[in-house]
Amino acid sequence: MKRYWWILFLLLTSQVEAQQIPQFTQRNLNIFSYNPAFAGVKSHSEILLHHRSQWTEFEGAPITQSVVYHGMLNRIMGFGFSAIRDVIGPISTMGAKLAYAHHIDLEIFKWSLGLSGEIYQYGLDGRELNPHQPGDQALLLELSDKVWRPEASFGTFIYNEHFFLSYSILQLLGSTVQLYDDPGIYGTMPLARHHYISAGYSFSPMSNIDVEPSVLWAKAKGSPFQLEVNLNAQYMQMFMLGTSFRWNDAVALTFGFKVFDRLKMTYSYDIVYSPLRNYQSGSHELILSYILPNRSGKWNRWRHEYQYEFNPKTNRWRERW
Repeated sequence: MKRYWWILFLLLTSQVEAQQIPQFTQRNLNIFSYNPAFAGVKSHSEILLHHRSQWTEFEGAPITQSVVYHGMLNRIMGFGFSAIRDVIGPISTMGAKLAYAHHIDLEIFKWSLGLSGEIYQYGLDGRELNPHQPGDQALLLELSDKVWRPEASFGTFIYNEHFFLSYSILQLLGSTVQLYDDPGIYGTMPLARHHYISAGYSFSPMSNIDVEPSVLWAKAKGSPFQLEVNLNAQYMQMFMLGTSFRWNDAVALTFGFKVFDRLKMTYSYDIVYSPLRNYQSGSHELILSYILPNRSGKWNRWRHEYQYEFNPKTNRWRERW
C-alpha cells in the first residue's frame, strides 16, 4: 500500500471511469460545491475557503483547496463562482466554474434551477512516481503532460424554511482527457457523470437549539455508490456540533463557531474504519465562511425563510447557520 498511487498511473492507460470529484466531509455546509442551483438560496452573498487533507501520513494522499463565492443578484437570480485545486500524488486538477441559478416561488416552497460552465486542467507528472521496482519500463517516469477540458453541471434545489431536496449531475459533457498524445504513448481518462441526491430537514427541539439531519447519495459510472448521513446541531446560532457517517468509509466529527458576526469557522476530523485505517491517521477539513454586507453596509434582510427566521423574543430576524 505504501506505493499505492503509482497504480493510478497504470489505470490511465485504459478506459477507466471512476470517482473523479474530490471528497468533502462538510458538503452539507458547502452545497454549491456539488449543485449550482444553490447559488442564491441564501439571502446574502458568501465567500468560503475550503481545505481538505485526506488520509494524512498516507503517501500521495489527496489534498484539496477551493474558494467559493455565491449570492443573489435579485429575488429570482443567483450567481456563483468557484476555483479548485486537487492533488493526488502525481495527478493534479485545477479549475474554475461560473454558475447561474433561477429561483421560482411556489408559495409552499421555492424551486431553483442552476447551470454552471467549467474549465479544468488535468495533469500527470511521471517524475512524482516512486515505483517499488526502480527502472520499471512500464512507467513513464520522465514524462509529464497537462491538458485543458471544458465541462458543465446542472442542478435543481427545492427548499423552504425547514426542508431542502437537491439533485445535481456533474461532468455533464462527459469529456475525455487524453494525455501523452505521442506515437506509442497515450493515457485516456473519460470523465464520468456524477449524480448527487441529498435532502435535509431542520427543526428546533427547544429554545436556542436547532437540529438538522441530512442525507446524501452519490453515484458515478464505474465506482460504488456513496452514502452519507449527517446530523448537525447549533446553539444560539453561535456554536455548531455535527457528526457524519459515510458508508464503508469513515465517521466524522465536526465543530464550528462564529468568530465574529460575519465570519464562521468549521473543522471536521474523519475517523476511517475502512481497510485504509492501517495506513493513515485520518482526514482534516476546514471551512472559513464570510458573509458580505450589501451595498448599504447592512446584511441583506430579504424575507428568505431558508436563511433567516423571526425571533419574537427579541423582535429581530436571526440568521440560521
